[in-house]
Amino acid sequence: MIRYIDEDPEDHMHRSSSPAWHELRPHGGRRAFGEAERGSVKYDILSILWDGPRHGYDIMLTIEEQRGYRPSPGSVYPALQMLEEGDFLTGKDVDGKRVYTITDKGSEMLAKYRESTAGDPAGDPRGAVPLIARGMQTMGGLKMVLKEIAKTRNMDMYAQALAIMERARRDLYALLTHE
Repeated sequence: MIRYIDEDPEDHMHRSSSPAWHELRPHGGRRAFGEAERGSVKYDILSILWDGPRHGYDIMLTIEEQRGYRPSPGSVYPALQMLEEGDFLTGKDVDGKRVYTITDKGSEMLAKYRESTAGDPAGDPRGAVPLIARGMQTMGGLKMVLKEIAKTRNMDMYAQALAIMERARRDLYALLTHE
């Protein structure tokens, strides 16, 4: 199950259908922001293991940090098994956890993939996607703090917060129109 960044299902009904928010899935559904193309989780895994050995849950958390969504265990663990069976990585049990390490064959496959996606932000987990995900997380944080201010029932404070947000919105539109 994909965890959306702001965790508020009502917001998903109001989002724009522009590619910046979602991409259409082949079967007509929508993909959560930052979700990689089908099959690329193997490249995410290899890229993470390039930095050093990791266990499955740690890999899922790292993908979430890089892409703004947490893949399900049902997508990560089969990919790990497939990569291990293909000799792209090795796994061994360490302190009750299966720890994976990239092999030379896996490094070669990752290098070819990176070469073929050079300049493509979707192919660069440290590129545009994490920055945009950070923006979406910031928006979720703004929504949460505005709710907390509303709970205080201090309407002067709420009016100040609203004025700050309205200025930010105007500033962002000004930024957009000056490019």
